Amino acid sequence: MIAEQLPAPAGDAFDLVAFDVAAELAALADLWPSALIGAESLAAAERHAVGLPPIFHWTVLEARLTGDSQHVDLLASIADLPGARARVAEAIDGELPAALVGARPLLDRWSHRRDPALAGVHVIWLEWDAPFTRAYPLQLLSIDPRFWGDEAAPDPTVDEQVELAAAGRRAIFGEPPAGPRLAALRRAIAALPPDACALAAADFRGRGQDVDRLFVGVPRDLVLPWLADIGWPGDRKLVATWLRRAIAPWEQAFLQIELDPAVRPYLGIEPQQTGGTRSELRERRRFLEGLVRDGLTSLDKIRAVLDWPGERTRPGTDLVTVRSVHLKCVLQPEEAPLVKAYLGFHLRRS
Repeated sequence: MIAEQLPAPAGDAFDLVAFDVAAELAALADLWPSALIGAESLAAAERHAVGLPPIFHWTVLEARLTGDSQHVDLLASIADLPGARARVAEAIDGELPAALVGARPLLDRWSHRRDPALAGVHVIWLEWDAPFTRAYPLQLLSIDPRFWGDEAAPDPTVDEQVELAAAGRRAIFGEPPAGPRLAALRRAIAALPPDACALAAADFRGRGQDVDRLFVGVPRDLVLPWLADIGWPGDRKLVATWLRRAIAPWEQAFLQIELDPAVRPYLGIEPQQTGGTRSELRERRRFLEGLVRDGLTSLDKIRAVLDWPGERTRPGTDLVTVRSVHLKCVLQPEEAPLVKAYLGFHLRRS
């Protein structure tokens, strides 16, 4: 079943604990690898997170493994777990830090259940890009009700997924998306093969880009046929190369495409999240060591990635900090392929 392929949080029964992002970033100060997360970048992320209410269940620092950029972006997510919407509603009704003001409309409608269409959104990711000057964080919404939700729920229809994406845009920007944009989203989702799934969507107007981003999971061998079906205009030979490099044959490939409403040549390719199992670490090591051999990154950076996954018990509490890694390859015309590392963590009870 597709539901069995959806990423799920670690721990039994979605045993995630909401936390203060700034405090937890600081609590891991001795573990953040300097090869990827410089002291100034970490301090900037911590400053931006100060005052965020303890409503988040997962946090990530995004760094570049290839290229020259030293930017480190901050991401945090909210999962629709018991009591989560009530905590968000209470926080939204109070004074908010600048980092969260741009997300207030969406979080207000979601937490207070002002829009029934948002009931099926079980995960909201917020992303703040360094140097943290934009008024809006990027707001990525799950559009599959089984995603950290009820895995026994029936497969969502294409129209239901498009409506979830549309409801998110109405909440964020106060207006419905244009018809051609929804039609393009509908075509891309409808073209997915049977063993694939559409997971999340985002409107990039908050980043000054009039495009939609669609996040899907597709079996590796079906990626190129799907891209052909939707008229993706990029270099498919390059895609084939990076699929072989980054995705094991038995793994789902997680992809991000952009629509404006035409399909744009941007493509993100992501292996599944790495939580520390032997097979995952073996495959990520294979991929990362290949980057070093090709001169695309340094050995200290890939060691930082591979050493990150793990667990740490919080002294004096029953909480465990769980660290995980996510990788992403970005392909764009006339640009060198970019590989990013997402060093994440969440809390669970021991």
